[in-house]
Amino acid sequence: MKPLQEAKALQEQMVAWRRELHKIPECGLKLPETAAYVQARLTEMGVPLRTYEGHSGIVAVIGGGPGRVVAIRADMDGLALAENVDLPFRSRNDNMHACGHDAHTAILLAVAKVLKAHEGELPGRVKLLFQPGEEGPGGAEPMVRDGALEDPRPDCILALHVMASMDRTAGPVQVSYSNMFAADDQLYIKVTGKGAHGSQPDRSVDPVVVASQIIGALQLIVSRELSPLNPGVITIASITAGRGTYNIIPETAEIKGTIRVVDMETRAFVLERITAVAKGIAAALRAECEVQFLDGYPALINDRAVVEKFLASAKKIVPAEEIEILERPTMGGEDAAFFFQRIPGAYFFLDATPADGTVYPAHSPDFRIAEDSFYKGAALFLQAALDLMADS
Repeated sequence: MKPLQEAKALQEQMVAWRRELHKIPECGLKLPETAAYVQARLTEMGVPLRTYEGHSGIVAVIGGGPGRVVAIRADMDGLALAENVDLPFRSRNDNMHACGHDAHTAILLAVAKVLKAHEGELPGRVKLLFQPGEEGPGGAEPMVRDGALEDPRPDCILALHVMASMDRTAGPVQVSYSNMFAADDQLYIKVTGKGAHGSQPDRSVDPVVVASQIIGALQLIVSRELSPLNPGVITIASITAGRGTYNIIPETAEIKGTIRVVDMETRAFVLERITAVAKGIAAALRAECEVQFLDGYPALINDRAVVEKFLASAKKIVPAEEIEILERPTMGGEDAAFFFQRIPGAYFFLDATPADGTVYPAHSPDFRIAEDSFYKGAALFLQAALDLMADS
């Protein structure tokens, strides 16, 4: 097998697959059209696959050699976002592939096609993990619960994310020896007070005022209770209270936000402090307070030994100067962390910045990527899988 040569030969096919997937973005754990499309392509290749009742996850195993088992993961879901880019293959519904998961899926389909063509030569086995729900509520954890990492159990795992970067000095391939993504928790706080007429605040327990005090105090957790060398983010994205009137103090106020930290010890500390601060302020101001943490993802931490082996493989595909070792993690979340908690792995970024340099961030209705780097993603996966399978 010649990974780079064979991946280049499938470049146009990957673009075609990606564009078909781009037309049918779906959200959550059930992706009926997307899953059907992926299953059809795998079936055409002669790749046996496994599906599940509770979600649209797909698992396929290729190879039969005595060597190691290497898993490769791609997420398949889109976002509940109306596309603003006028493309001939734009979304046909109210969702959008605004984070590149259509590209990830197309790249993994190409990996499947090459591996299947050389199945008898493989020194071990490759387990392909096509995953739903990365954008929420999280598809990796239910796949783990349903045995996706068993029979056979992988020895290591690989994953990638395409990126469009405003930093033109960034390397086309980026990887870290440790943290790639932060732990990611969603925060919900409900403050219950006592409503009254706006002219009589003394007869109320104003949940809006209590909520505002909580919001301000939460920022002190990051700025005054965490080391400046230990990254943390508490972002309040929404506060809802009342019915839009001018003179009624409502009964309740709701706060929604997101929390990002880079290690599990800090995560436990921050979640405990959020609860204590919110409930303490509410009690001091005669209100009640409910705190919930939803859809949490652990930090995604690469395994140094697997990264070292990935780097050796990557240098067979791209020049060494195109590989950048990241010193800091992104504060984004990534639910492949549930796989990486159980299997040592290497997660990397692949540059897909549009040629004109115009960059719209992920999750933007204007998001777009360059497609000419897809073959690199497939070749990097193929070469690393070959070398890791043969590794003793």
